[in-house]
Order: sequence, then C-alpha cells, then structure tokens
Amino acid sequence: MSKVDASEKSLTGRKRQRVTIADVARQAGVASMTASRALNRPEMVSAELRVRVLHAADALNYIPDRAAGGLASGTGLVLPVLVPTLHHSVYVQILEGLQERLPDAGYQLMLGSTEYSPAREEQLVEAFLGWRPSAVVLSGLDHTERTSRLLRASGVPVVEIMDLAVEGETGQALDLNIGFSHTRVGEAAATYLARCGYRQIAYAGTLTTLDPRSVRRIQGFQTGLAQLKLPPHLIGRSDQPSSLAVGRELLLSLRRDFPEVDAVFFANDELAAGALFECQRLGIRVPDDLAIMGFSDEEIASHLNPALTTVRIARHEMGRRAAELLLARLGGTLNNPPPIDMGFEIVQRRTTAEPQEMS
Repeated sequence: MSKVDASEKSLTGRKRQRVTIADVARQAGVASMTASRALNRPEMVSAELRVRVLHAADALNYIPDRAAGGLASGTGLVLPVLVPTLHHSVYVQILEGLQERLPDAGYQLMLGSTEYSPAREEQLVEAFLGWRPSAVVLSGLDHTERTSRLLRASGVPVVEIMDLAVEGETGQALDLNIGFSHTRVGEAAATYLARCGYRQIAYAGTLTTLDPRSVRRIQGFQTGLAQLKLPPHLIGRSDQPSSLAVGRELLLSLRRDFPEVDAVFFANDELAAGALFECQRLGIRVPDDLAIMGFSDEEIASHLNPALTTVRIARHEMGRRAAELLLARLGGTLNNPPPIDMGFEIVQRRTTAEPQEMS
C-alpha cells in the first residue's frame, strides 16, 4: 500500500485531490491563465469576470498554492519575521506594527523564534529562504557569517530592527535598519539614576552574555557610571528566561551580593515588576529604600503601584515604519537609506526620586 501525504487526505482520512487553478477555470468557464489573472492580477480582467472566478473558487474551496506561485515568480508573498524570544511581550507591539501595513499589501507574516541563538537564527533563515520570501525581518545586527552570506546571496530586502548600526559601536547593517542604540540607553539610564541622587546603582538582567543588545546596554551603563566616578561593577545576572519570578530572584541576589545597592536598572519591565512585588512583600520601600527602573515601557509599567519609571521604546511605530521601508523597497522607490534612529525616552514615574541637575 502506497503512503499518502497527510496534506492529501480529507478530515475523514480518505485521499482527496487538491483543487487546482485548472479546476477553478473549468468551473468558471474560462482559461487557466484567465482564472489566474482574475485571482492574482485583478486589474487585468473585467469586474464581471473576476466575480465569476471568485464564485467558482469559493464553490470549490480553492486555496492558492503559494509555494508554487513563488517558484513561478521567483519570490512568494510571505515575509518571515525572526524574533529572539516568545517568553515575554516586548516584540508583540513590533509585530502589530508590521501587521498593520503588510497584509493589506498582500504579504503574510511568518514568525520564527531564535531563542537568542545565532545558530538557530541561521537554521531559520535557511529554512525561510527556501520559501522564496519577498523580504526578511531580523532582530538585531549580530548574525553568523553564513547567515549574512545567505541573505546577501538571496537578493531579498532585509530590515534589521531593535538595534542601530553605529560606527564604532556595532557592525554594519545588512540592508535596511531601524532601531535605537542600546549603548546610549545604558548610558542614559546610569546618568538619570545618578541625577536622582543614587550612588550605588546596579544593573539586573537575564541572558546578559547571550544577547548582544543586552551586552551593549550593560557596557553603556557601566561607561556612564564610570564617567560619573560611580562603581560600575554592581551587576546581577540570570541565565533563565525573563519572568516575574526571575525579577524577584535577581532582586534577592543583588541584595545578598551587594547590600549597598540603592537603585537598580532592570533589563525589562517584567523583571522590574517582579522585583517591585518582592520589595512590597519584604517591606522595602520604593523608592525611599530602593529605586527601581525598567526598560521598554510595557503596559504593566503604568499600572503598578507605585508606577514604574522606565525607558520607552516606540515599538509599534518601529514595526510600522519597518513595514513601510520594505514596501518602498519592494515597490522600487527606495534605494539605500541610512539607518533610522527611533531614539528612546525615559518616562519618570514613582519608583525613582525626582531627578536633579548634575553639578
């Protein structure tokens, strides 16, 4: 008995025949090329003919074979987006921004998670390029040599998000780039907390050696502290994915290892929230006994009590503008723009003291 691919079976397990464009054409009483144009290039046929073909496709439950279409045209209307993690919501707003523009232009997003692994990213890029995508969205600027080589050889537009190509700070962008400088975020956070009067300022984060963006943020943070003649060595690290529980654990380890700490800049708002909850459980007054600062300005930040001081990143806008860059490149109206700096904003709330002018 021959094997039958699962995709060729109906829900009852019986073998079925895939509906083709030829079947739709036969149902509509037109040539296959005409049916294809009616579905894919409607401007080339009359409105009456397009309606007839659409009714035939609906009656037959026809689903276009996008892979075959990609083979025919050289590219498909799919657009892979690679993010480093699905463990927290930092990338949700970016995906929403992309989703706001790309589907209306006919492109469907495909999502992959690298888990902060360059080797995993390389595997995903190779797999997605096999679908002949129209473009690729990557998180960050740091990739394996083979990943970069594969993408350049593919010829498809690439946009790198959530990081900014800065000479002397990062590598060059592969193609399009929109993001912000993590080094400058670190420096700004250190300066801000010092302006609030704190002198034993710590950083706490997860995967601090695996994520190049976190590495640069810590480096900027330490540089900022050193320039202010403040101790730069107060760093709390965890190898676990970000969570409220890990935020609690980071707080406890910092207080155990560096009891002198009077302020902490956390790698994201989720960790900061976990630390704040633990402070409340232990009776540690925030910000009187300990200041807490987050990063990314997620929804939870403004709803905590006290509300969380944090660094705001325009993630939805970044996703939307990344989509616009890709559409412009795919439409032939964009050549080689410089990296786009989205910047960042420190949002002062109630988990830190009022900042003062530096003398």
